[in-house]
Amino acid sequence: MQPRRSILPPMPQLRSSHAPGWVAVARGTAAGLALLLIGGLAEQRQWGTSLVDGWLFSLAPLPETAALALVAFTAPLLLLFFAFPGLPQPLRLICFLTVLACCGFIGREVWQATEQTSEQIRTAALAQPLGLLLLFVVTGLGVVGCGSPRVRGRSSWFAMLLAAGLTVCSFPVLSIQTAAVRPVAADFNPRLIVVPLCPNTETGELSESLLDRLQTAAAELRRSRRARLLLCGLQQSGRLPAEGQLQAAAAQLGIAAERLQIDLSGLSLPDLLLQTAVPANSSTAQPTQVLLVSHWYELSRLRLLARRAGVQPATAAARQQHALFRQNQLIAGETLLMLRELASPVIAFARQSRVASETILDTETAPSDLSGPSDPATPGTDPAVNPADPFRQL
Repeated sequence: MQPRRSILPPMPQLRSSHAPGWVAVARGTAAGLALLLIGGLAEQRQWGTSLVDGWLFSLAPLPETAALALVAFTAPLLLLFFAFPGLPQPLRLICFLTVLACCGFIGREVWQATEQTSEQIRTAALAQPLGLLLLFVVTGLGVVGCGSPRVRGRSSWFAMLLAAGLTVCSFPVLSIQTAAVRPVAADFNPRLIVVPLCPNTETGELSESLLDRLQTAAAELRRSRRARLLLCGLQQSGRLPAEGQLQAAAAQLGIAAERLQIDLSGLSLPDLLLQTAVPANSSTAQPTQVLLVSHWYELSRLRLLARRAGVQPATAAARQQHALFRQNQLIAGETLLMLRELASPVIAFARQSRVASETILDTETAPSDLSGPSDPATPGTDPAVNPADPFRQL
């Protein structure tokens, strides 16, 4: 017997549609860029650094308030696209125009790097701006493409998180390459030349890396007649050279003793610069110019730390006699340190906000104590002491 045919149409299978893979990549890239922008906002909030000459990309034609507004407006738009890719038409247009504006500022950096650098170092100079431009282009294509109903659906969270992680981790790698060939302006006249120290060798002699840095710093010191040389240990691990060794090495390079300053206290670079190179007090005056001399893979992080002290930093790569030993491991370790420094303002701001909220809550709940006011005549109690005060001395 043949089965009876139903007059009703067959019911469709209830299953969720999957979006194309490139949509997940675009959403993850947008989330990674939003995290980088939030890090820039947190650093401006914590350290008062300028967003016009930010560490992510330059917003040089804009004033400080306009740059702050653009960054603060771009970050939540990218997070909104990451969470809800099917944005309404007006909101999607605003998000695309914002991404296009960021691409315009980064394209200006690409043009400047192309015009100001030679062909030998052009590839390294274009690493950071071209990388950021590619990331914003991928995000912009995702914003435009998600307007079609054909690409909407469920995206893989693994792909989105992987794309976000690669976006955040790729920025330090690109910055390390670009900072190594960043030219020093012709009118740059530093008041201080900072050289981070390197640990001694196993025999107790100065390492070749430190000698390379000292020779480069001595050449820069001869160009700047009013500059001083600061040799600092920062937060280095290992056995650092003694003060006598450093003075003898500086004397051999022709560095006068009155132009040499040695600091082995182990302070961080922002704290050290606040003590030795005080920035200008007036808002109209130019900040103190500081030249950082180190190996090429450390220059990006040192420049980031120097900006937090309110100075105007420039970087000069040490002229190496030989190739670095375990170079890939050094770059990987520097990338982790760079990520830690980028996240430190966000963590510090979160901690301060938590302490402030807990203090406000304690202050508000203190008068509502059901036990009533304390009796001044009760022995062993002080009416001026509030037991709910978190700052009282025990």
